[in-house]
Amino acid sequence: MTINIRTIQASDAAAWSALRVEFLPEIKDICQAEVNAFFLGTYSNVKEVLVALDNSKKMVGFIELNLRDNVPGSSQQTTPYIEAWFVSPDCQGQGIGKALIHAAEQWAKQQGFLELGSDAPITNEKSVNLHKQLGFNEIERVVCLLKPLKG
Repeated sequence: MTINIRTIQASDAAAWSALRVEFLPEIKDICQAEVNAFFLGTYSNVKEVLVALDNSKKMVGFIELNLRDNVPGSSQQTTPYIEAWFVSPDCQGQGIGKALIHAAEQWAKQQGFLELGSDAPITNEKSVNLHKQLGFNEIERVVCLLKPLKG
């Protein structure tokens, strides 16, 4: 299978939205609004989206990129950051995720950056290990806690 990685286009909106819901089903109710906001230029959580298309031009993966300030371990004030990275389960293990990461690296370099940040849930060892295989260094582990306060 030949994979084409390119910048997202407005005509990709429905396919991107569907893949985002496949990646995180809990965002189903807000997903289309976020996609619409991205194409309107009003979605502050994502600056760029790169997509992976198979031979039939079907979208099989994506990577969402943003710029964050004060990324742990970064030597830069502002750092390109992977907000989401997903390849359809039936297409995993074919180098598509790696190709998306390399495209994200190129995007960051073209803007003059020297680092690329990302994160993964502590419980997602597959993602943590894949990041490490692709050259990411683990900087820290965090457990976030919240206590509700009574009246």
